[in-house]
Amino acid sequence: MVAIWREPGPTRSPSPVKRVLYTERCRDEDGMLYHVVVWRDWPGSPLTSYTLEDGTPVHYEDQCRFALPDGRILSRCGD
Repeated sequence: MVAIWREPGPTRSPSPVKRVLYTERCRDEDGMLYHVVVWRDWPGSPLTSYTLEDGTPVHYEDQCRFALPDGRILSRCGD
């Protein structure tokens, strides 16, 4: 068997493959219902990120609350 040598090309780092872990039903102060999507940022990583279903980023505040970019607070709904 003969190995063929070729010039190395530019290296590319793999892009993260985000996966949906679960969704959280939440409400804002006015009672409007939202679904917050919890993403696993990288397979096997403990890091997560949060968005609304339409892709709007959401900031995790604590175990019960998320903050929207406009400052509104979403609270998790009890089932």
